[in-house]
Amino acid sequence: MKLNGIIFDFNGTMFQDSHLHEQAWIDMIQKYSPGNGLTETEILTNVHGRTNDKILRHFVSSELTDEEVQKLSLEKEEHYRKLCLNKPEQLVLTDGLIEVLDDLKERKLPLTIATATIKENVDFYFDTFALDRWFDPDKVVFDDGSFPGKPEPDIFLHAARKLGVPPEECLVIEDAYSGLRAANTANIGMIIAIDPFFKNRETFQKENLCKDGVITDFHGFTQRLFAEQA
Repeated sequence: MKLNGIIFDFNGTMFQDSHLHEQAWIDMIQKYSPGNGLTETEILTNVHGRTNDKILRHFVSSELTDEEVQKLSLEKEEHYRKLCLNKPEQLVLTDGLIEVLDDLKERKLPLTIATATIKENVDFYFDTFALDRWFDPDKVVFDDGSFPGKPEPDIFLHAARKLGVPPEECLVIEDAYSGLRAANTANIGMIIAIDPFFKNRETFQKENLCKDGVITDFHGFTQRLFAEQA
């Protein structure tokens, strides 16, 4: 395929914070739906990559109003950011990613972020990681309530449009089951999964969700990527 744009997921891809999101969700669900435990399968299929409204209505109550969802969503994300700030040593981008982003910037390859999180978190990430070194915040796609979340394809279709690149000429890098399903449905040309802790690759590969492979980090990523493009 001809590669003309790269779309990064953020949580669990660029920033290894899955455990912090899991903890925040466990705390929230236990607070508002006591006794509703989260299994590994539920975390894989119904938490990571999903928008907050879907998670809350799945685990807390399907009868939540939009106003209740908004309030609980903001509460969860504030709790999550506090968990992040309580572990400053973990506030680092995924191994090898800074070098990859510098390389992509030098190559002038269009790139953006497509994330299921909300704007308050996106602003936190731009401030914390100085993401404006590589990304235009106006081209970042996040959960603003205007389109269905993963596993629907809309988030990646929006991101491709913001890059001005057809989906079939884009690469998506994702860690979440729902996100990989969305990328496949969006007809993304190249899909790579990241699985740093060897937790999900068997599921990803069994369901053929990451047709272009699985990585554990970003060391040597662009060298391999562009060697394959040559």
